[in-house]
Amino acid sequence: MTPVNSNDGDILVSCFDNVDWIRVEGKGSFQNSGKVKEFTRQSFDKGHRNFVIDLENCPAVDSTFMGTLASMALKLRYEPEGRVDVINATGRTRDAMTSLGLHCLLEMDDDGSAWKDERELVALNLGKPLPPHDDLSKREETANVLAAHEALVEANNDNFSRFKDVLEYLKDDLDGD
Repeated sequence: MTPVNSNDGDILVSCFDNVDWIRVEGKGSFQNSGKVKEFTRQSFDKGHRNFVIDLENCPAVDSTFMGTLASMALKLRYEPEGRVDVINATGRTRDAMTSLGLHCLLEMDDDGSAWKDERELVALNLGKPLPPHDDLSKREETANVLAAHEALVEANNDNFSRFKDVLEYLKDDLDGD
């Protein structure tokens, strides 16, 4: 796995045969969701369609991070072989994702049976370094946060009332730049 550093937590990534593995070390948040988005965009451009989000060392995720996962799943929904699996989520994180309707888009592994062989391979490959990524500008970060929340609304229309004010604020912020 290769670390992709962020201020809030590290994102470790690795590719194994038919799956791109993303492990969150620390909180999954707006501060590191852009890194996940960029990694998956590059992977998608290479033809990769299977992603595992490993939350074993992730105590919590915010709405932007969940929206980034929703955006990935929405992009893959018409791909016959595409999927996003979430493994090792805490009960709190699983409940948050379910309350936003993400359980309908993401494969949630509740019993630890998914990707059993790959989990061992991941554990053996945690130390490979990756070159650092450039930080996003404030405008790019705001656009990513907006896109993540728009994906949450697209995933579940009930989320509009939850994030209406956030969406308006972010759109105004981008219009003001």
